[in-house]
Amino acid sequence: MKKIILSMTVCLFAVGAWAAEVDWQKSYDSALEKAKKEKKIVMVDIYTDWCGWCKRLDRDTYSDKDVQAKLAKDFISVKVNPEKGDAGAKLAQQFGVRGFPFIGFVGADGKLVTQISGYLPAAEFLKKLEQVTAK
Repeated sequence: MKKIILSMTVCLFAVGAWAAEVDWQKSYDSALEKAKKEKKIVMVDIYTDWCGWCKRLDRDTYSDKDVQAKLAKDFISVKVNPEKGDAGAKLAQQFGVRGFPFIGFVGADGKLVTQISGYLPAAEFLKKLEQVTAK
């Protein structure tokens, strides 16, 4: 019995390790540059360290394999904390951020296409991603 439990644990760990994660870019400018090259949309997650809904978005939504696959296929993703640097604060101001999390979808031209204000569970977030790419 112990061998079965150990084998199952190892298999579950291996599957989790192989799951794709969101490839977060280091900066908005590099994400925009990459999006231009790859003809993709930039998804900008503006968050704070103290935001509970931001943490839940990371834990429940961005960890979903379908969300991860869609983001990898059609988006360049970047996280920006407006409380850590002038560039992030200016970007939040430019997008008119009034609460967190704020997810902005930006075309390769740098213009905001649409946004999500607040938390969405994985299934609803995936629907929104589909709507963004359908435009």
